[in-house]
Amino acid sequence: MQRRQFLKAVAAAGLGAPIILNQWGCATVLPPPDRSTGLSLYCISGDVTDSSALIWLRAVPGSEVAVQYGKDARLTEFDTTKPFAVEAAADYTAKISLDALQPSTRYYYRGAVSGGKLPGPISSFVTAPRAEDNAKVTFCFSGDTRQSYKPFTALDAAAAQRPDFFIHLGDTIYADKNGSANTLPEFWAKYQINRDDFGTRDCLRHSSLYVTWDDHEVEDNFLPGDALAPIGWRAFLDYWPVRLSAREPMRIYRSFRWGRAVEIFILDTRQYRDLKRGTMLGAAQKAWLFDRIASSTATFKFIATSVTMAGGGSDRWDGFPKERAQILRYINEKKLRGVYFISADMHYAAIARIPKSGGLRDITAGPLGAPLNRITNGTERRFEYFLAENFNFAQTDPSGARLEFIDQDNQIFHSTVLRA
Repeated sequence: MQRRQFLKAVAAAGLGAPIILNQWGCATVLPPPDRSTGLSLYCISGDVTDSSALIWLRAVPGSEVAVQYGKDARLTEFDTTKPFAVEAAADYTAKISLDALQPSTRYYYRGAVSGGKLPGPISSFVTAPRAEDNAKVTFCFSGDTRQSYKPFTALDAAAAQRPDFFIHLGDTIYADKNGSANTLPEFWAKYQINRDDFGTRDCLRHSSLYVTWDDHEVEDNFLPGDALAPIGWRAFLDYWPVRLSAREPMRIYRSFRWGRAVEIFILDTRQYRDLKRGTMLGAAQKAWLFDRIASSTATFKFIATSVTMAGGGSDRWDGFPKERAQILRYINEKKLRGVYFISADMHYAAIARIPKSGGLRDITAGPLGAPLNRITNGTERRFEYFLAENFNFAQTDPSGARLEFIDQDNQIFHSTVLRA
């Protein structure tokens, strides 16, 4: 059947959901909105602090939407934000801030579209403990979710862990695979396809999210001058709960504190690359990182970098050796303790001693759903542990000083002790 005939057949059948054609000419049906609630996809909480959270949602065109939230699991009593109009310019998505929350508290929330619609399903998140609190914290991290590898069963396993939060370390979509995205609606469609996944939904139903991007949100190994970069950046921010600053609306590097045990420093390893200057981070982001890690009093300081600190070629930190050496030297000269790098991108699970780092380590997890690495030599001396045989994520309990790698079948296949 030709493309035009297929589209006519879909229309004749009354299939109202939008569709896109992948690289083989096969149709992918995008998830339609729920007519009873007026919501499309499901709500996500992100960028949680000890007093705030950002809720992402999507609703039918022309609607206004609010968030109902409270401490009651059934939301028989709740507060409601003011309503926000969803706009076509953001693909009818909205990001709504919940403020003046209490620390170390589980909140329940749901989207509510104005005009007599039923409220959406209830999800929840837990706020961070205060910096001075000695609280138990657990989180999971990984990366790399390619649509042709759905369902993302590793995220089902992550959901079973009930972490306080999940960190997605990039390649949240593969805009350049299974039909390349070239326009903003095509990029949006990639996010809709990946979001229509039970594992992703279940993982983010009870846990909040921190997220950064890597190359496949635009195209393989892209650089800032890429014509698609502004489109990919916009779509990324339209579809994830990333809190932006009015003064720096393009900045996505940021940090989050979780009690005495943990501070997370999320890097943007894509937007500020300059090959002539040999920088991945750019001057402002690097200065921010140095200032924040030096002033952090957290026992463990996790630097979230979408790409690995060693190995993988010039698109990773191997391609920026002077800046990498500067970062490692700063950490050692300041005698900062409890610093770990966490990464994804390479499609293997590993713990690596970063060469010439004074013993600093990079913990790499993934993929959640993408081709497994069949290139890297896991016997190289830098690896303390290496496996490229499953879909996986890492779970850390810094308050208990533990790290575990867990596969798509919810089986722990490696564990170790974290030392501050």
